[in-house]
Formats: sequence, structure tokens, C-alpha cells
Amino acid sequence: SIMSELRTNRIVPRDGLPSGSYGGIIQVKHASVGPDNTTYTSSSETTMLTCVITPQRSDSILWIHVEYPTMRSYSQGNTRNLCNHKIKRNGSDIYAVNETPQWRGANFDGGTVEINIPVSFSTFDSPNTTSAVTYTSTWAISSGPGFNTAASVRRMVIFEMAT
Repeated sequence: SIMSELRTNRIVPRDGLPSGSYGGIIQVKHASVGPDNTTYTSSSETTMLTCVITPQRSDSILWIHVEYPTMRSYSQGNTRNLCNHKIKRNGSDIYAVNETPQWRGANFDGGTVEINIPVSFSTFDSPNTTSAVTYTSTWAISSGPGFNTAASVRRMVIFEMAT
């Protein structure tokens, strides 16, 4: 049998890259946790996912995508419930999605209601290094009874793209 490979660390079209575009994906890293069924109520940041990538090029752009297939909450009466999310690079904030999910003024009439909401978000980063970089995503419950992972698998995917 004949085996062949194409190896490259950068893809550039013959006529160059248009402004604001990327030359191709160099590598993809993935991290997942779960399925688990854990309730988080802390207003302090709790690490939900961690993924380490060592960029092949110092001028690469990283696309960091986070997904929580289910964030479950049990609410009762007239309550407000919300969660703040962050993506951090080596412990420093680089992106925030605040108060998502959130409901306010939803009066459940004293009954307990279960609400399940998927949440996903992405950001771009330029770490300007070829050393290992650790990305984390966090939850912080800023109001309400908290959120449960609802036996889902949480994921973070990082794409290194050539510039």
C-alpha cells in the first residue's frame, strides 16, 4: 500500500491572503468533561474546562469555542437566576459572557420549575508565543439558586489558524 501525507505549518493562497482572513488550520486541541450531574452555586469563579495548546507559530490566531449542552436550573417563586462565564489565558481574563443564561421577573407561582438551556460561545486570541498556553472557562453564579450540568458533556475546542 502507498501512504502519503501533506505536511505544512502555514497555508497561503498564491495571490496572498485577503485582509482579515486566515490561511488555514494548523492544529486543533479539544478538552471535555462529563457527563456529570453537578450543581454549582458559588459566586466565585469555578473552572469548568481546561485545554492546553502549544502554538506552532507565534503569529497564529486561536479560535476558542466553549459549549455547555445543558445548563439546568430549578427556580421557585419570583426569582432571578444568572451565570457569568469567562475564558482565561494562563489565568488572565480574555473574554466574558455575563448574565447568560438569565431570567428575571419570571413568577413561577411558588412552584418549582426546571429550565434547561444550552450555552455556547467563542472568541479569538493571539497569544504571540510558541510556548504552552492554558485556556480555562469558568462559571460564577451571580444571582439565584445556581446551575446544574444536567449529565451533559462540556467541551472546549481550540483551533490554531495561520495568519
